[in-house]
Amino acid sequence: MSNEAQGDQKKIDYTARFLAMTSAALRLGESDEVTAKKKLEPAQEAAPPPPPHDEEAPEPWLITAEELEAIDREEQERQARKNARVKVKLEQPHALTELLELKKYRPKRGRGAGTEGAGALARLAYDLACRVLQFRPYLYDKDGKLPSQIVLHLSGEMVAEVLGVSENTVREWTSQLAADGFLEARPHYTTAKNWAGEDVTMMDGTLYAVRLKPGRNARLRYSDMKRQYRDLDADRKAGRTAYNAIQSAHQKAQRWAEWRAAEDAKGKHDPDAGKNTSGSSHSPEERVREELRQQLRRWAVIPGDLDINPVNSDSELFGDEGPTQGPRTVLDVVHSLPLLGLAHYSERAALVGIMGATLARALNDQHSRNFYCRLIWEAWNQELMGIPGLQALATQIMRLEIDRREWKDLRSPGALLASRMRAA
Repeated sequence: MSNEAQGDQKKIDYTARFLAMTSAALRLGESDEVTAKKKLEPAQEAAPPPPPHDEEAPEPWLITAEELEAIDREEQERQARKNARVKVKLEQPHALTELLELKKYRPKRGRGAGTEGAGALARLAYDLACRVLQFRPYLYDKDGKLPSQIVLHLSGEMVAEVLGVSENTVREWTSQLAADGFLEARPHYTTAKNWAGEDVTMMDGTLYAVRLKPGRNARLRYSDMKRQYRDLDADRKAGRTAYNAIQSAHQKAQRWAEWRAAEDAKGKHDPDAGKNTSGSSHSPEERVREELRQQLRRWAVIPGDLDINPVNSDSELFGDEGPTQGPRTVLDVVHSLPLLGLAHYSERAALVGIMGATLARALNDQHSRNFYCRLIWEAWNQELMGIPGLQALATQIMRLEIDRREWKDLRSPGALLASRMRAA
């Protein structure tokens, strides 16, 4: 064998020996690592033998009918708790005598001796505040606590007519009540168009802040003065003004006085008739005050809302040849609902269509005209069954009009009306 062959044999032997040593070292390292892990791990108990297989036992992933019913009941209870309405007991208003000492306002001499004086204004304001609180329960606190005051938008002329005094006397009485913190009043202004069609600032009523909690002083805030309470242009166009209401009340009282005088002349009038009925005053002045008091109660809830039927009083709506334009506002629809009972059956469908279209247009919900017509038809069908459906619908529409004026971000008034009609 040559020297080159011996050198190649030595190289091969060295390479094989190196590979064998490396493999042995790797096996030794793995064995040491496994031994160390076993020393660190705690001793585990032997697993119990598996239970014998029961052919009748259900698989663990199956749900029995009883378990499914229990899950459904739990889900229903959870939804019921989520949708449950929390009934809060509303605090009743304090009596007027707890808020104000009325005796100090009685005049002791002069023309007003024996009358209530400024107490009459306090009593009227308190009555109107309680009525507003009745129609607007959201004015209560979340826990049902009474608000400290109520802000009313009223007509100063109608207030004076109801009390039977001049507007100067009303202002004097207001100053007396304001000194004791029971009342604060200021004129309210809005923007309306004059005879030339120009936007000008006009007075649309008087704001009254009325105290409802003892020890609190009634105050008008900037937000109360800045807020808009009525659309003066629309009210003037529809004839819903304090001037028209006062004139209408005096005309009705005058006609009643003439009728009674004619009945007395014929000897047909019974002096005891109507003594125990509402509105049976024997003086035209008292009848005027009573009618304007009812009008003022409506105004307090919705400023500018007067019981003046647009069908009978507005010449622009109904001329000599019949209806020309029809109702244009939400309140016009409210006043027109009773006409369903007076209209001929052949004209009733057209009247419902007019009122439904008016609601859709006034509520900016043009695509829901058929929905509003269906609401009116359902209310009329309830009337035929002896249920006051028209009155319920009118109440909900008036409530919606209040929310529209105070809730500027109301997006879908029609949906709100539908939900309230379902709950009614």
